[in-house]
Amino acid sequence: MPTRRRGDAVIRKSEAPAAGLRVSASPPLRVPSSLLPLLSSLLLLVACGSPGEPLPPLLNIPARTTDLEAAQRAAEIVLRWTLPAQTTEGFPAKDLDRVVVLGLELEGDSIDPNAFEAGARTLSVLEQPKAGERMECRLPLPAAPGKRFAVALKNYSLRGRAEGLSNLVVLQIAAALAAPPSLKATTLPNAIRLEWPRVPGARGYRVYRSTTEQPQFRFLAIIDAPPFDDPNFEWNKPYTYFVRAYAEVSPGLAESADSPAAAVVPTDVFPPSTPQGLQAVVTETAVELSWSLSPELDTAGYHVYRRTASGPPARLNAAPLAVPVFSDKEIRRGQQYFYTVSAVDDKNNESAPSPPFQVNVP
Repeated sequence: MPTRRRGDAVIRKSEAPAAGLRVSASPPLRVPSSLLPLLSSLLLLVACGSPGEPLPPLLNIPARTTDLEAAQRAAEIVLRWTLPAQTTEGFPAKDLDRVVVLGLELEGDSIDPNAFEAGARTLSVLEQPKAGERMECRLPLPAAPGKRFAVALKNYSLRGRAEGLSNLVVLQIAAALAAPPSLKATTLPNAIRLEWPRVPGARGYRVYRSTTEQPQFRFLAIIDAPPFDDPNFEWNKPYTYFVRAYAEVSPGLAESADSPAAAVVPTDVFPPSTPQGLQAVVTETAVELSWSLSPELDTAGYHVYRRTASGPPARLNAAPLAVPVFSDKEIRRGQQYFYTVSAVDDKNNESAPSPPFQVNVP
């Protein structure tokens, strides 16, 4: 019988072969001692992979909405909210089946969620919504002016399960305001001016604007009465505006429908202001002119004009002067001259000439 050598494991073969059979001796199968820890670890991992207690099935109940907003616009209420992206168990909401919009006319100033759900009526049902999307829903006014009305949502799964009501929103219904019937946009040197007729019963007006970079209309300003000047614009970029009248309610505002839209592409056709403070000094060889700087930031330079008592004005400089000084060396003794100065901007818009300054050359 083979013996065990130190450091090796030996697997024994049979003591005696069956009669009549020729058996060749095979060498013992030896496992190096360095692999024994690895084999032990593998056996332990196999033991740990045994099945445990079964997990309960997922309920797949959509999470409740928490960001419901509601506002009155003309003869409608406008609801906005975000559909749930997850279930109550924190998994993606794949079984969102419908959203039910509920409403209840209130008798008092407060509302209990349980009382709301018991007495609310269904205003609308939105079928097959997409989880995580931003939603907007418009409904006819559900109550008469002066009444208070509460609105909430419930998100249902395919199995008809819901976590509960969304946040409650309370509206005070107001008489529907007329929209401003027209809107005019005009470009001024420093603003885009909007003008529209006043709306009877309006507390004020809300102005909205869209641009090429932001094509969705966004709230811009709230004012008491027209006109409105928008100073935040860039030349040669398109802008579109509309206006809504509003009334104050508790809580919030009730808006009218949109006015007609007014589109404008502001173009700079506005010259700088007329230069001021023109002065002249006669020297032996020239008439030295100076004047005040124009305040406009887009002023590119100045033109100097000269005329005689009987002739038309002629420009003395070929290109705009960057600084408000000029030396006229083309003069004659005993001659009388009249000088004017104009300013030009970077779009070559030229101002009106300054008042003439008379010079007598001795």
